[in-house]
Amino acid sequence: MSKTVGQITPVDRVNMTEGEWRSRVECAAGHHLLELYHLTDMVEGVLGVRVEDEPDAYLLKTYRTFFDEVCASDLVKVRLDKEPGQEIGRSLNYSSVAQAGGIFSRRPDINCILHTHIPAATVVASLECGLLPLIQHALIVFNEIVYVDCDTGNDEDAVRDVVDRLGDKKIAMIRNHGVFVVGKSVAEVLFLTITLEYACRCQLDAMQAHAKVKTFDLDNAEQLATGFTGNPDNASIFDGTLQWDGWLRKLDRMGCCYRN
Repeated sequence: MSKTVGQITPVDRVNMTEGEWRSRVECAAGHHLLELYHLTDMVEGVLGVRVEDEPDAYLLKTYRTFFDEVCASDLVKVRLDKEPGQEIGRSLNYSSVAQAGGIFSRRPDINCILHTHIPAATVVASLECGLLPLIQHALIVFNEIVYVDCDTGNDEDAVRDVVDRLGDKKIAMIRNHGVFVVGKSVAEVLFLTITLEYACRCQLDAMQAHAKVKTFDLDNAEQLATGFTGNPDNASIFDGTLQWDGWLRKLDRMGCCYRN
């Protein structure tokens, strides 16, 4: 059972900067979109977002909140230089604090982190072959993946291992456990996660077809992936920028509470 820690009192909109509110709306929207695309595990998992213009602070949902219940004003702001739990208020998942804080403190270039236990990616992470260059979606994420063994129950040690293994890549597939996805924005993390899960589902479906699976040439897969995603003219496609406004319109049409 994950521990919970106390955290701050309700948000003060009057004295809040515009940058923080934008980060809150972006973070809350990300939670709703993860639920919409079936990329959540009940209340478990963490989507953490660094606060705009406040690099030593980040936002998390409260532990007992489902992803499609998250509102911008309900998110908890945690500071990297302050141990959570010193103030009475809403509870956080201790593991989420260790995971988000551990990555943000070690990777100043990262503004969003996701840890989740999505089915297809978790299974593929646990296969000896890992993700195969089977379809175009696999090529999009192929050069961004590292594999990490799930061999410690200590959150701080696990996060340190993930960061060390990631280097400058963006996806850590944790064998027998789940995935970490990091990026410069919620949009990028969402795009990578949706693409990864789609590629993994297709691979698992193909493996059940009882026919020999033909992949892209394994010897050239990395080069193919670089050629596919390395074109600067395609940057807005592969970092979620192209999709972000449409995602927000979708949530607004559904009447989601993320802007509250």
